[in-house]
Amino acid sequence: MFTELRKRHATPYALIAPVLIFMIIVYGYPLLLTFKYSFQDVSLIGSKSIFVGLANYKRVLTDPKFYNTLILTLKWTVLTVALKIGFGFILAMFLNGEIYLKKIYRFLVLIPWAIPQVVVSILWAWILDGQYGYLNYYLQKMGLIENAIYWLSSPRLAFISTSVVDAWIGIPLVTMIFLSGLSAIPDSFYEAARVDGANALQKFVHITLPSMKKVILIALTLTTIWTFNSFNVIFVLTGGGPMGGTETMMIRIYKETFGKYNLGMSATLSVAVFVILTALSIFYWKQINKDED
Repeated sequence: MFTELRKRHATPYALIAPVLIFMIIVYGYPLLLTFKYSFQDVSLIGSKSIFVGLANYKRVLTDPKFYNTLILTLKWTVLTVALKIGFGFILAMFLNGEIYLKKIYRFLVLIPWAIPQVVVSILWAWILDGQYGYLNYYLQKMGLIENAIYWLSSPRLAFISTSVVDAWIGIPLVTMIFLSGLSAIPDSFYEAARVDGANALQKFVHITLPSMKKVILIALTLTTIWTFNSFNVIFVLTGGGPMGGTETMMIRIYKETFGKYNLGMSATLSVAVFVILTALSIFYWKQINKDED
C-alpha cells in the first residue's frame, strides 16, 4: 500500500523531470555563466579571463551613461507598455462584443504578432523612410504635411517611432490575453446590472474592470518584461541611434559584447537587467496575490 502511494506521488515529478532538466540546461546554465563573467575581465575574442571581483559592478554603478541608458529604457518601456495595454484592451473589448465575422477579425489581429519581428521591422523601416516611405507619401497626398518627415533621423522621432512599431507587434498578444479574461466574465453579471438600470460605463467600471484586475496585472507583468528586453525592432530600425536616442539596455549590452568584445561588462549589465526585472516581477506578483491574502 505504501509502495503504491509512494509511486503515485512520484509520478507527477517523473513526468515534469525532463522539462525541468531542459529548462536548467537552456536557462540555468547561461544564467550562471553570466554571473560568472560579471566578476571577470573577459573578452569575446579569446583573451584569458581575469577575476576582478566587484570591479565591473563598481564601474557600472559609477558610470553616468548607465543611468542615462536605464532612464531612457524605462521611459521607452513605459510608453510602449501603455500603448500595448491601452490599445490591446480596447481591441479586446471590441472583439468580445457582438460583431459580424468575429472569428475572422480575431485571426487577422494575430497576424502582426505571428510574423517574425525582424521581417516586420524591415517593413516598417521601409514605411518610415524619409524619402521613399509610404507614410510620408500618403500624409502628403492627404495634405496633412508639406515636407517629408524623417521619422528615424532625430532622437525624439526615432524614440516614438520605435515605440509605436514595437507596440504594433505586441498589441495582438496582449489583446488575446485580455480577450480570454473578458470571455470568462459571466453574462449573468451584466444581465443583473442591466436589470438594475446600469449604463455601459457603470457596467465597465463596476463589473469589467474589477473582474479583469488580475488579468490586467498579469498582462502588465509579461508586457513589461518583454518590452524592457525588446531588441529586434530597435536594432533593425535605428541600431540605437540617432545620437543614442534609442540606445536601450539591450542595445547597450549588444554593443558591449559585439562592438567592444567586452564580455565582462556586458554580463554585468545583463545582471543589472535581471535584478531590475526580478524586482518588478516580485512587485507585480504581490499585487496579483494581494486579494487572496
